[in-house]
Amino acid sequence: MIAAEDVQFHTPPEPPYDWAETRFFSVFLPEANVTAWAYMIARPGVGAIACDVEAIDHVGTSPLEAVYIDFQQHLPLPDKWQSFTLPNGLSLETSGEPRDYRLHYIGNDDTEFSWDVEGLMEPYDISDPRMDPLATGDPEDSGFGQAYANHFDMAARITGTTRIRGRSFDTDCVTVMDHSWGPRNERLMRPMGWINASFGDDYVVHTIWARDTAESGWGGFTFAHGFALVDGEVRGLKSGRLRATRARNQMPVQYEMSVVDVDDREHVLVGSPLAQHHWACYSNSYVPFSSVRWQTFDGRRVRTGQGVAQENCPLDRLTGWSAAASVPVSPLAGS
Repeated sequence: MIAAEDVQFHTPPEPPYDWAETRFFSVFLPEANVTAWAYMIARPGVGAIACDVEAIDHVGTSPLEAVYIDFQQHLPLPDKWQSFTLPNGLSLETSGEPRDYRLHYIGNDDTEFSWDVEGLMEPYDISDPRMDPLATGDPEDSGFGQAYANHFDMAARITGTTRIRGRSFDTDCVTVMDHSWGPRNERLMRPMGWINASFGDDYVVHTIWARDTAESGWGGFTFAHGFALVDGEVRGLKSGRLRATRARNQMPVQYEMSVVDVDDREHVLVGSPLAQHHWACYSNSYVPFSSVRWQTFDGRRVRTGQGVAQENCPLDRLTGWSAAASVPVSPLAGS
């Protein structure tokens, strides 16, 4: 169970250099097809924090096509994780802990945002069997190994204003944020997927998957954890299937997802990217990042929503010689 004090740092007395504390927030701006996000990776063992603020608005093939990128990797670590201002212009304050946040950012080239984050549910602790039917307490079952040794996801409504390179947008959307802490070595990370769909305050589906990059079709993903928020009720997910159709370089062009919750309700979703980007959240990772338009049928009508799909492809695992071939084969070369 996530408590109010979990908005603070969880730093051990003598933190190893690879101890990490992370947060991710994102918003959708439909009138301009923009998805923007803020990602933080605190490293108390080395006294630094990385902070990434980005925005994309179309399916691109290069980071040069992003609307905005401000990714700084060696900012000084703040004293408090629940209240801080970084030299890059990002500040954060918590309230109603652990559910609510306020972010403000002043960037470059007339870019600024103020986001109020209101949690729509209790944070979903993937290690708590009272919430998650697949919780074991073993990070090896997290879908992301030790990187998710402690991890929660939470559906939230984000309101406020967003200004990107001189264009201003009112911001009001339902999305999913997350928070992790524990050892997170950048060597030999796990391939995985963090994928969600928001259809409004009354319906959100969020999922975590282990990924086998050598497999395609339904065999490419193994369900790890997730929830469905239905009319204010959080339902843990107990099984699921996911298939991605891909273009070059592992970039997805369509997702098909079916997950089953603890009440035996099946949630079937089909999605395709509205905007897409090669994200380098770690130097040793290649991450297809997609803002996805989702459709689902609720028994009466087709509903359309939006969400984020992140697929971690660790470069040190996936580059080099193929054990099954006599020539170098890159796993990222095709579908």
